[in-house]
Amino acid sequence: MKEKLQPQLILVDLFAAALQAANGKNAVEKQLLEQPLEGDIAVLAIGKAAESMMLGAQNILKEQIQSALIIAKKGHVVESPAWPCIEAGHPIPDGNSLQAGQQLLKFLANIPENTQLLTLISGGASSLVEVLPDKMTLADLQKMNQWLLSSGLDIHAMNRIRQSVSLIKGGKALHALSTNKVTQLLISDVRYDDPEIIGSGLFVSPKNNKLLPDNMPQWLETFIQPQLDSVKVDIETHIVANNELACQAVVDKAKQDEYDVFYHGQNLYGDVFAVAEKIAAYLKHAESGIHIWGGEPTIELANIQGRGGRNQSLALALACEIEHSKDLTILVGATDGNDGPTDDAGAIVDGQTRQRGGSLQKAKEHLEKADAGTFLAEAGSLLSTGPTGTNVMDVVIVLKL
Repeated sequence: MKEKLQPQLILVDLFAAALQAANGKNAVEKQLLEQPLEGDIAVLAIGKAAESMMLGAQNILKEQIQSALIIAKKGHVVESPAWPCIEAGHPIPDGNSLQAGQQLLKFLANIPENTQLLTLISGGASSLVEVLPDKMTLADLQKMNQWLLSSGLDIHAMNRIRQSVSLIKGGKALHALSTNKVTQLLISDVRYDDPEIIGSGLFVSPKNNKLLPDNMPQWLETFIQPQLDSVKVDIETHIVANNELACQAVVDKAKQDEYDVFYHGQNLYGDVFAVAEKIAAYLKHAESGIHIWGGEPTIELANIQGRGGRNQSLALALACEIEHSKDLTILVGATDGNDGPTDDAGAIVDGQTRQRGGSLQKAKEHLEKADAGTFLAEAGSLLSTGPTGTNVMDVVIVLKL
């Protein structure tokens, strides 16, 4: 056991193992080596891991790639891509998102019949590319996404709403295809790895009409589009990375480092404050070692929002719950490297974090304003990774001495 290392360094090392295991380049290379694709290929990469997944495809397919289009989040393209690339807004769509939608339609329409389409889709695609009905504007789209992000709805409900107003999501992009052979490799950022929900299911027709949430505002209901008939396309789908893969990598690394390991599965669901209470209550009587949770909690945002997302809110809530404890250090991290609208992945907190950042009242005020990041920055607790090349929801890793 690495007892001489600082707890924060131990947790960062374990988090790095999760990111490496779920990395888009590695995941795509592994899949294409295990199940090679034959013939000419057009590649479409969309999402926060678009560049990473595209690099994996290029390394394996090489000259088989006849055309490609990359649609990525701004700031998540590190290398100069060899193919056309559009960087668009996330989590709020921007003008580039609509431009990406038009380029997507042209790209799909120009694929030769004897060329198969390889789609590389990861979380973030829902915001990065869109084609709107005539009566809906960019301002309407942005208003909708602002409401979705503050609603407290889970990703399944949010993406069903996005599908209902989009002209490409929910399998509607299939109608633009000029080829009938598609292989899609998905990095899952949703519970149960549902292909209909990942990236709002651009190439997955819903199996049945799912009910939309009851709390949709009336102004949004006016934009709902009819579901199109399904298209006969030969589609092969593979989940190449998910939260389970990332968590299992932490388990393996911790065991390799000779820690006692307790894996609690994908249980980070529900309101962040309820999740914090549940985890803190468990840890008070838990055994020493490494404890791991995966998933994605939700947060209902206030009208006035500050710095931070669900991970920073969860981290600060946990810091308040475990204050004065001397045996607990907790890493809360978004695997894509961006927690909400910030450039921080999350935070690492311990029993002294709250005191370093300020009073308990101050901490509560920051939580109420969705401004946990400001408090955690003052406490020196923020976790920053930069773009990670993946997006498989969130991980909580705890070291209990």
